[in-house]
Amino acid sequence: MIPTLITNSSIEQTTPFNSPRIISQLTASAITSDAPWLYSALTQMRDVEQTGEHIPGFGDFRISEATATKVRMLLSNISLISLPSPEVSPVSGGGVSIVWSVGPREVKYDFCPNGPTMFFKIEDDEISSDQIIARMNSVEITEPLKWMLDSRP
Repeated sequence: MIPTLITNSSIEQTTPFNSPRIISQLTASAITSDAPWLYSALTQMRDVEQTGEHIPGFGDFRISEATATKVRMLLSNISLISLPSPEVSPVSGGGVSIVWSVGPREVKYDFCPNGPTMFFKIEDDEISSDQIIARMNSVEITEPLKWMLDSRP
């Protein structure tokens, strides 16, 4: 059996599991073998957390634990399985940016350590809308991604 990485938003940790019995007990968890983009996003997030540093003249790229928790919570609440892998990047000041792209459409989630989490719908390099994410629920988080995947004008 191939080890599977799962994340559970209630404990905000990633843990490798090899046992189908343990996996079946975690029904509210996001399982990366079902959504390959999730493994990529969590791996990138781990790398961003571990390599963040303060670079004089450029900014502080260290990610706070609270910001990392918000990112993992958002990722684990996305109900879509067939997404492309996103780009996860640090933002000066301790923030994180996650961007998904499909054709001319992009969805960008911005996480600020001391501010709100926002998403931006971008089409042909123009922001078509932006919104604060008030609650980290699946419907609110997934709506912009569904827009991105919708190929109709």
